[in-house]
Amino acid sequence: PDFRRAGKGNIRHRLDDIIMLMILARASKCVGRTEIIEFGRHNLNKFRKLGMLKNGIPSEATLCHMEHGIDDLALADRMQEFMKFFHQSLSKADGDKETICVDGKAERGTVKDNGRNPDIVSAYSHTEGPELGHGRIETRTYRVFDGLDIIADKEK
Repeated sequence: PDFRRAGKGNIRHRLDDIIMLMILARASKCVGRTEIIEFGRHNLNKFRKLGMLKNGIPSEATLCHMEHGIDDLALADRMQEFMKFFHQSLSKADGDKETICVDGKAERGTVKDNGRNPDIVSAYSHTEGPELGHGRIETRTYRVFDGLDIIADKEK
């Protein structure tokens, strides 16, 4: 819920726009308010195509005010509702398919003959348990399905 004095008519930015800016910037590894503002400036045209930030990027003072005024528990409840809705939408679009989380890491303590660190990929499923399997990847690829194929082969 918007905690600001909406009846005064001096609200320049929509609360949901500011929250989305902050979430997307933080997801993009922006740490402080200055980096969030720079992220917003860099992506302003993209935000405007989505109908957001019509009055530009909020100031650092506005971001500070938002961070201190937002009810954290209410935001957490809203994010949980959003994720449930998002997951249901994905489930309906994919039929009976399940969403599997895939995570890859490089083994930093080991170096192969070609000078690269070996990569390990793991797959997690909410319904099947915490870990479906894991395996070492010989050649790095950025396609998730290759990692899943390696895991599926390992399970056989």
